[in-house]
Amino acid sequence: MDYLILTNDHPEWLKVANTIRQFDWKAAKYTADKMAKHEFTDWESVIIAKEKDEIVGFCTLVKKDIIYTNEYTPNIATVFVTPAYRGNHISKELVEIGERRLTEIGFRNVYITTQHEGLYEKWGYKEVSKEIDQFARLMRVLEKNLIDET
Repeated sequence: MDYLILTNDHPEWLKVANTIRQFDWKAAKYTADKMAKHEFTDWESVIIAKEKDEIVGFCTLVKKDIIYTNEYTPNIATVFVTPAYRGNHISKELVEIGERRLTEIGFRNVYITTQHEGLYEKWGYKEVSKEIDQFARLMRVLEKNLIDET
């Protein structure tokens, strides 16, 4: 499995956006639209998991996720693995790559907004808030300290 971090100046950016758009998940289409509109700026990026030439998973590193607040930044968002590749720890690897990248940039904490319970907690995330997202859903905001991990 190969993992790549892409920013909006990568030559494959729009090709990757088109591939992500094909996944059967609304958030994938949302991400692909943001990519196509070049709404990713600065360090914001997409991390992809590739098996041979096939994208089998991705996540994003963004300043803001789907919660309207500046309080929670940066975010690892839209973590997705295709059904055929689930159970192979790809989502964990995507998140860990994102955490390392954000640490390199200089961030001390990272946030994940999710409705899932139990998944990210296994990796050191703790719930810090419940918020209504831009789609009027109640979401859990999780935080992980990237510097003082024990």
